[in-house]
Amino acid sequence: MIEITPIELTGTFREQGRQHGAALAHVIAEIIGEVVHWDQWDGAKVDPLLDTVQARLGEWTPWLLEEMVGIAEGSGLPHRDIVAYNALADIWQVQAWCTTLGWADTPLGAIVGKTNDIGRHHEKYHWPLIRRGGEGKPAVWVTWPGTIWANCVVNEAGLTIGGSSLSMRARNMAGIPSNCMYRVLMDTCDNVGEAIAACERIPVMHHPQHDAFADATGDLAAVEVAPDGAHVCQGPHAPAVYVTNHFCAGPWQGMDTSEPRHVLNSQRRRATLGRLTQELPHTIEGMQRVVTNHAEVGAICQHGQEDMWSSTGYVAIPQERAILVAHGQPCECEWVRVAL
Repeated sequence: MIEITPIELTGTFREQGRQHGAALAHVIAEIIGEVVHWDQWDGAKVDPLLDTVQARLGEWTPWLLEEMVGIAEGSGLPHRDIVAYNALADIWQVQAWCTTLGWADTPLGAIVGKTNDIGRHHEKYHWPLIRRGGEGKPAVWVTWPGTIWANCVVNEAGLTIGGSSLSMRARNMAGIPSNCMYRVLMDTCDNVGEAIAACERIPVMHHPQHDAFADATGDLAAVEVAPDGAHVCQGPHAPAVYVTNHFCAGPWQGMDTSEPRHVLNSQRRRATLGRLTQELPHTIEGMQRVVTNHAEVGAICQHGQEDMWSSTGYVAIPQERAILVAHGQPCECEWVRVAL
């Protein structure tokens, strides 16, 4: 099991990027070697896309562009590699997996539980970062090393974000890479209402997402974010939200482009979330049981079902500005607390 220690960041966004890149240079290089494939990509298509990605980040989120420059400087890797890595989901459609659940009524208010299902033994792809000072809102988040993304977030105000991928063929070249949206919300928003408004205002380029938002007041909502816009599909002020990998009732229902077996798997996991919400206590321990669930049909902790492997698990607690992290197969790991 890889030992994963939180990285603390401070200073300007570019300096934070340098610190991130320097601390995780070896891991970033390994992952880029696994996912950035210049020899397989059509440069006539990818090169203009990457130019557009940088232009859109400069237009909408210049601080993230600066941070990405810092990551390249700190890691010693080519800037173009870092840009391509951060735009990965917009170069090709990543697998539309992961499960997220929110409960509003726990003893600690709203909480969010989540798995990442990107592959077996992919612990190094999930690294916790902490920012207590410097530019940007103080926050704790987990990201792919070398990216300006955030897989799971709690910021100083208590805004909490966890999500799951969706799949459709739309593209909006006026948008930012969708995996960067969580950082926009983390850096600029304090509550669920502000997060929804930001998703409605800022377009994403290609890779749609099904997001759960919670905050320290107990508000809870689920939002589908796609190149065509944003749709609040559950809440706000929902008692629970269920977030898997297919579009729910609304403007994009039935437009999923994942394989039918993956859509069915997603529907079954959503049904499991609903059942467990009725059966389990709404506590931190109850949410951990959800994340490690091995239902015969619709398991949340995936062990190869339909090619899915859960590679980490989270329970995010807005009121405590903390994330509990299970690095690796959630059912096999100890939970580590990362907090402001």
